[in-house]
Formats: sequence, C-alpha cells, structure tokens
Amino acid sequence: MRRKGERAWVLAHPGPASFGQAPAQLPLSVLPSEERTVMGAMLWAVDLIFAAARSAQRQSAEATTITGIAASPGRYTGTVRVVGGEHEFDKIQAGDVLVCPVTSPVWSVLFSRIGGLITDTGGVLSHPAIIAREYGVPAVVATGNATAVLRDGQRATVDGDAGVVQLHPA
Repeated sequence: MRRKGERAWVLAHPGPASFGQAPAQLPLSVLPSEERTVMGAMLWAVDLIFAAARSAQRQSAEATTITGIAASPGRYTGTVRVVGGEHEFDKIQAGDVLVCPVTSPVWSVLFSRIGGLITDTGGVLSHPAIIAREYGVPAVVATGNATAVLRDGQRATVDGDAGVVQLHPA
C-alpha cells in the first residue's frame, strides 16, 4: 500500500524535464567540411521525422481527421481501442483499430487480431510500420497525439495509403 502511494505521488509530481542550464548550441560552421555536411544531412532528416509530430500536436480533440505518415497500405473502418501498454492487451478484440504510442516486438502478438493501426510516433521503417505491412494491416504512424485525441469505442477509418484517419460520428 505504501508503494502505491509513493508511485501515485511520483506520477503526480514528475519533476523538471532536465536539470541545470541548457547546453549551448554550437553552429555547424565550427565543424570540418565533411562533418558539417553529414551533420547538416542528419539534422535535415531529423527535422523531417519530427515535422509530422509537430503538425499533429496542433490537431485538437474536436478534429474529425487525424494526419500522420502512411505506413502500411489499405483502408479499414473499425472500433478504436487505445492501448497504453502491454498491461492493456486484453482490451483488444478481433477487428479493432489499435491506437498506441508505439509498438515493440512484444506487441506483435496483437497484429493478427487487429484491422487497423494508428500510432503517435514512428516512420515508414519503424516497428509498427514494418509489422503492419507484414500482416497486411492498414497503418498510419507519427500522428503525434492519436492516443490523446481518440477514445475507446469510437469508429474510425484508417487510410494507410494517404496517412489519414477519419473519425465517424457516433
């Protein structure tokens, strides 16, 4: 009982995101030419990866359309199940649209049962995208906030060709 209380307190008081002063950001011009080119390319790629997440953060809870990255082709309409972790796997029923932050190999056991997949993070080479393609499950990844916007029991269409999730009125 004491540990539950401690855990509840820690969850309610997460503390600062970081400690100390933020490190100074050096300009790329201080690097040798070859490293400057590599770092510039890497920063460009990282910016592309996180651009979808930044735009998704602007999507509100009232939105009827959620956008992300098209990760596995096809269209599927089904009932939304928001799963935050392995402890909630029992919520999934055959044909559900799985909505989660991200997947890892442990989540692969669910892919034979779901009809569609939506994740907050990822890319075309992420675990959820690859496994969804292997199972032929339409998927949209990198929505940024699908787990916050969607609710269990909603009806949604996952368009894995366009990278769009369409919510249907109740």
